[in-house]
Amino acid sequence: MLVSIIIPTKQRSQALYDAVQSVFRSTYQQFELFVVDQSPDDSSAIILEPFCSDPRFHYLLNRRPGFGAASSRNLGIAASHGEIIALIDDDVEVTPNWLEQIVTKFSADPELDFIAGRLTAPPYDPEQGYTPSFDAWPELSRWHFPLHASGANFSMRRRLFDRVGGYDEFCGPGSRLRASDDTDLCWRIVRSGARYKICPHIEVIHTHGFRPRDEVEALFARYQYGNGGNFGRFTRRGDLFAGAWFLAREVKHLVGALPTVLRGDRREWFYSKQRLRGFWDGFRLPPNEGFVSGAQLRQMARQLEPTPLAVANQNEQL
Repeated sequence: MLVSIIIPTKQRSQALYDAVQSVFRSTYQQFELFVVDQSPDDSSAIILEPFCSDPRFHYLLNRRPGFGAASSRNLGIAASHGEIIALIDDDVEVTPNWLEQIVTKFSADPELDFIAGRLTAPPYDPEQGYTPSFDAWPELSRWHFPLHASGANFSMRRRLFDRVGGYDEFCGPGSRLRASDDTDLCWRIVRSGARYKICPHIEVIHTHGFRPRDEVEALFARYQYGNGGNFGRFTRRGDLFAGAWFLAREVKHLVGALPTVLRGDRREWFYSKQRLRGFWDGFRLPPNEGFVSGAQLRQMARQLEPTPLAVANQNEQL
């Protein structure tokens, strides 16, 4: 079973090198690896030169202005060929049996379409900052799963994209809605009825994920804004249940946080404002722009395939 691994990246050359190296150290070796780089310079390309001689390694550039990691994920998915697609971030390292465990799970269950794995934070001092993590609790309800799952460790069958579409390119880091392309995808998976599993034993380590304390508040604000933006987008595209669920949850959350707000702690009020602002901004965006359907992913794949003439010219040069 061929697994296609996609790593979007931007200006994290050393962290990226560690991520790629960890994949090549896997116990399972039937893979192809696509790095999709949005860096404005060649630092990532230079540091990855040791891997270029391996035919399983592919380096793509994506310098579309105004588009972020979701755009790079879609490009990598379209360029790849594996039955299974695994997506990680450029600041993690996979455990040695990560790929092997993914293949085992999908091989054992032909109906399984999607796996959300664990994102583990190395030890750190919480007084100094924060490292995002996801413990991958299997008991998460289907409605809370999208809000917690980490896109730093997703794997899925290629056929899933025909059912739910690709990544929404208005969501996620570097996009108009700044964060939460993982929430967007997971919500659509839940709503589609596709079979998914949360697997804590399928693990990646957030080796380079530490954020200093002065950056943490802005990080959390982006998360909240992005989550709100997701549900605004869902609602505008016709999923009225998503909008009602989000707004009812927001009212419940605000009522529960009222005592702390009255005591002067306005943090929860600030986060709620971020979510509601994100919801409104997401709702106002054109509903179909940015969203990449399964058909559009297949069209991108055809455009990326070399023409017979290009292959002939390449053979002549060789």
